[in-house]
Amino acid sequence: MDRVGVDLEQFVTDPYASGIQRVLQYLAGEWPTEDIPAEFVIPCGAEYLLLTPSQAAELVGLAFVHTEEDSVRRRVDRRVGELARSAPHIQPAMVPARFSSWLVPEVSYLPSVLTRLRLLGESMPTAMVGYDALPMTESYNYRFPPGVARWVSTYFRSLATVSSVVCISDHSREEIVTRLRRSDNLLTTVASPGGDHVPLQTASRRAINQESRPVTFLRLGTLEARKMPLEILEAFRLSRESGVDARLVYVGNPSVSDRDMTRALDSAANGGWGVEWVRGASDGQVVELLQEADLFLSVGAEGYGIPVLEAIRQGVPVLYGGIQPAAELMEGDGATCIGEPSVPNLSAAFSHYANIGKLEGLRNSVDGVRVPRWSDFAMQVAHACVG
Repeated sequence: MDRVGVDLEQFVTDPYASGIQRVLQYLAGEWPTEDIPAEFVIPCGAEYLLLTPSQAAELVGLAFVHTEEDSVRRRVDRRVGELARSAPHIQPAMVPARFSSWLVPEVSYLPSVLTRLRLLGESMPTAMVGYDALPMTESYNYRFPPGVARWVSTYFRSLATVSSVVCISDHSREEIVTRLRRSDNLLTTVASPGGDHVPLQTASRRAINQESRPVTFLRLGTLEARKMPLEILEAFRLSRESGVDARLVYVGNPSVSDRDMTRALDSAANGGWGVEWVRGASDGQVVELLQEADLFLSVGAEGYGIPVLEAIRQGVPVLYGGIQPAAELMEGDGATCIGEPSVPNLSAAFSHYANIGKLEGLRNSVDGVRVPRWSDFAMQVAHACVG
């Protein structure tokens, strides 16, 4: 029987709550175990630790539970230690006999992950989840420390040559095929990550916010230049100066590559003109913030855009512009394009929708049932692994 080995080393080496690791969490949680068995593999000393999909999902889920008393790093390390005392171990030499294919589900520049992928590719089919090729198109967001460039190159060369790649969007597939020149003879498919990890909110439940003042715009996700957080901020400032009464809430951790961005958001949040910044939000807090929001903003360049789906599941209409695959999937079912995501267009959107009366039509279009499902995504990835 086919058995897929899924490499989990990248996560345990660098655990944090990102869109990519959300994909990993629900890829594990919804893996079709009865059809295609899989084990998630972690190096543990001189051996490999084997986790079931449900154990892997629980481990990755620790990154999305935030407490002031304990860091993600400590929680993950502690849990791996507990699992190491109970889960099965195998010697590295046993991997080719145990597994029929191998999957790298995250972006990883770790030499150990990429070397293992290359060596196993000599004896079995190998697969990767393809996110994007952004160092080629958005270099400002990728500031690699000295000594890493070789392995960055190896990662992208792997995307171009492994047996199969499952891309998270048509945009991602186009980037990988054209920018990395992946051969048409190799399997390259598209599977849409899900949003059904967020509970479905009914339209009648959302109606309780209808008389709220002021209108609340929510922006959720990592703070990267390609996602235009500073342009959103400038547009909101202009709309406020023109007399618009609204709130703008950012949810996301500080930028790891742009200190000026962090300083600008700090200044705005402390400036008393309707900007708030929530850092380190747990899954539960994100749901609460979505329930309090009137509109969700997603602009700039996204590899996919899971937060868009999370908003729509909660009945929150989405305004988007730029490269937004998830929003485009939900166009007419909760997502509305504002056109080119320029500061003038964003400012016009703030001014137009900072009125509860303008929201009714957008709210009526929201259909969270149509959000893609994680079980479908996991099934497509599993089948791509085994051909």
